[in-house]
Amino acid sequence: MNHLLNISRSGINGLQKKLDVTSHNIANVNTTGYKEQKMSFKELLANPILNNQAPIIADAQTSIYRGVRAEDEHVNFQQGAFTSTGNQWDLALEGEGFFGIRDENNQLTFTRDGSFGLDQTGRLVNSQGRAVDMVNYIPENNWPKGSVNIDQLGNVSIKSNNEQQTLVGKINVYQPGNTNQLQAIGDGQFQLIEGGQAQLSNQPFKIRHGSLEQSNVNMAQTMTDLIVTQRAYSLNTKVLQSTDDLLSITNRLTD
Repeated sequence: MNHLLNISRSGINGLQKKLDVTSHNIANVNTTGYKEQKMSFKELLANPILNNQAPIIADAQTSIYRGVRAEDEHVNFQQGAFTSTGNQWDLALEGEGFFGIRDENNQLTFTRDGSFGLDQTGRLVNSQGRAVDMVNYIPENNWPKGSVNIDQLGNVSIKSNNEQQTLVGKINVYQPGNTNQLQAIGDGQFQLIEGGQAQLSNQPFKIRHGSLEQSNVNMAQTMTDLIVTQRAYSLNTKVLQSTDDLLSITNRLTD
């Protein structure tokens, strides 16, 4: 009977984490550049010799099934769709790579959200007011007034009223050694895990000027996942309650 309790409890714990992740994805379905979070599970086996639980392994034929546990939360970095905004500072990345953002401590973070603009001091910043990492050929507060053009490689030019075009800087695009080295930190941004490395991208990419990348959450599939997970959670809760009731009856009968 305790075996059933353990299975139900592990199922409830794992499914609760799945519900949290799914709900977070739904809440960010309209968030620019958001990357879907995924949850994977592993079956648990009870080792009758060591009297403990461990993830399932190939040569564990004598072990007993004990449920599941949430094993890994990871990010789906598949590219989202693009939407045209016409905003002269909105950018979207087609292909691999990330825009660099400097936090308040000048630490480099990474994002696919290209909702950029100029702050009151003339700096190019993201929607949280953090500086976009770029090479400035002219100090930002000295950029001329005029229409902005940003080419596919990130070169920023401004055409002034006298039709003179000035190259003022270049927006950097970074590529980590592996996306598994990135950890989500909120606001659509990622940081490198300890030991992770990133460099200026040498992979094919194209910057789309006046566009933004949408969330890559598939709403229809995510809602289906939510319904299935909720039903499984409810079923495990009922099994747990029924097992607990049976244990109570058994204990009364044996008293």
